[in-house]
Amino acid sequence: MARKRRRQRSKRTPKDEIPLDPDVPTYDYLEYIDLDDPGFVDQALDNLIDGIKTGYFLQWEAVARQEQGLPLTRKQKRSLDSLIRFSDEEDDRILTIDEMPRPKEPWYEIARKIVSRILQEPFRTDEGMYWAMHEGWPTLVEVLEVHGQDLSLPEGAQSPLDIFPADLRHRLWLQTCFDALSGLGQSEELTLENERQQDRIKWFIGLLKERKDTVRYFDLTLETLLTKVIMPPKDERIFVVMMTQDLGLVSPQDRLADFL
Repeated sequence: MARKRRRQRSKRTPKDEIPLDPDVPTYDYLEYIDLDDPGFVDQALDNLIDGIKTGYFLQWEAVARQEQGLPLTRKQKRSLDSLIRFSDEEDDRILTIDEMPRPKEPWYEIARKIVSRILQEPFRTDEGMYWAMHEGWPTLVEVLEVHGQDLSLPEGAQSPLDIFPADLRHRLWLQTCFDALSGLGQSEELTLENERQQDRIKWFIGLLKERKDTVRYFDLTLETLLTKVIMPPKDERIFVVMMTQDLGLVSPQDRLADFL
């Protein structure tokens, strides 16, 4: 597929603000996405993850760095080489990829807007949840760890995950732990009164152990935990008893991190 190119090259440092020339076409990556609608958030996060995995954002990173006269990583260079046709003149600017112009915002600004919408506080176990609220955050983290190392970062960020505030990251990790309790109260069978559902508590404790840094960050106690996750009263009573027994808590004010 032919790609429009225009001759222009800019030499700047990575920290410089680089305004786009008026003749450089761009588009709003989230133009048709209503981030107030959970269904659209699902779609937006899925598109973002796909764009990172397939190298879509990496291609535009490579194009931008070439335009700025900046060195490319090996992966960026391979990505750029895949765009350039041998018949093209050197030093031409790539204006479209597969007939689409470049996003008007860097990938990390797009990611920040989407990820801020997948947090649900408090987490209500009896409400239906979309994929992004359940599995979106750990899926994005895994993808960034594998595919995000060659993407640009804003000033002050040392890794792709640093683009998100630490507080938001911890809230999302805690929400991921609450997935073990999701569904309680949604039907007669989904209750801790049903012994087959009580394994959820061990699953939940296991997740808390994996995210012990988050438990410490919020200085969680059983008492404060129940302000962040809301379940039916009958399930909450059983939850408190089982958590107390399984962790050996003395009181609801005990710091959970000390017992994990």
